[in-house]
Amino acid sequence: MKKIFALVFMAMMFCDSSFGAESMLVNQPAYHSMNFYVHKPVNVPRDFYVTYDGYLVYKNEKGVWHYGSAESNGIIRTGYVVGSVIPSVVRLKPYNAKISSVAPILNTHNTRTESYSESKSPDWTGNTNFIAIGRWQKSVDRIGVTGNPSIPVAWKGEYPEVIYAWTGVRWRQLDANAKHVPAISTLRRELYDLTIEINRTNALHWTNNDSRVLAQYAYQWGYQWVGLVIPNGRLR
Repeated sequence: MKKIFALVFMAMMFCDSSFGAESMLVNQPAYHSMNFYVHKPVNVPRDFYVTYDGYLVYKNEKGVWHYGSAESNGIIRTGYVVGSVIPSVVRLKPYNAKISSVAPILNTHNTRTESYSESKSPDWTGNTNFIAIGRWQKSVDRIGVTGNPSIPVAWKGEYPEVIYAWTGVRWRQLDANAKHVPAISTLRRELYDLTIEINRTNALHWTNNDSRVLAQYAYQWGYQWVGLVIPNGRLR
């Protein structure tokens, strides 16, 4: 999945000729060294831009780029961080010139996705222990999956006091060992122990399809989907 995203954004970097003089190269601070092109059609609402492949994007208050979606009754801001998903896979609607600048910008959660997955729903969708994370808005506002091993993780804010990691059986609580510690640092410190627990129980078998489905659940829960989280990398 990481390779797919990398190819998508490499394409973005070399497609500015299709935009003409109005194209703009922007940086995605959520992922180190990620850049992509956007342009600003006349009828796009304020604060929104369009990517080379026709999808709406906007910057949140922290400067992180997220996807928008051009629904039939207006435009919504989503929790999908640009670079964390392939927009067509999670059924985001591309920009259509028929949607004018006066089209309403809807509340993010007024519009539901059409389907969680084209394939059989993963087993965790029926696991009440896993799904409980969707009600933890007081301590969670974003969710993603680590790489090697693939572990769903969730937390709140840039410097979370606690991170939740799914072991296949439970959400394990990972406490920060100091104030103002980035999530990546806590995950890096705990990854070895997490891996041991997961290997011992052999209860977690996470695939790319699981991630695609979880991205859409995150959308419904009102969480940011941050995609692949690499403890030895950079994410904010």
